[in-house]
Amino acid sequence: MKRLFAVLLALLAGCGSLDASPTTGQLLDAPTSLNVTGQVVRAKAAPVISGSLFNVQVRVQTPRALSGGLRVTDVYVVTSSGVWSAGVGAADQRRCGAGCTVAVGRGVADGVAAGEGVQVVARLVDSQGRSFLLRDDQVRVK
Repeated sequence: MKRLFAVLLALLAGCGSLDASPTTGQLLDAPTSLNVTGQVVRAKAAPVISGSLFNVQVRVQTPRALSGGLRVTDVYVVTSSGVWSAGVGAADQRRCGAGCTVAVGRGVADGVAAGEGVQVVARLVDSQGRSFLLRDDQVRVK
């Protein structure tokens, strides 16, 4: 019985949300579109360096509003030198239409260069607390 419990516990630990920071491999494997309640969700990113600051705007869009909504909690940028990340608070996101949210991650531009091709990944959380990773794979830092 203890053995069965240990196996079940291990299986359950792999389900659900992403609580820890994802690995570079998980970020690069993130899908470029999601199907949430029958609607396709896509992300479009606009990373910009201004002096020593790095701002990454991510627009998450669906054809129609999702009943439970999605919010962006984190933004990750995979560069040639590693992964840059920033949390996204409620004050850093806004609605841009019925099926659209814009979120901004901000921080110091360590390891990021203007003109560099990067991949931007947003961590999304739905109303039930489930986490998803969504990637925009064709982005150039301005």
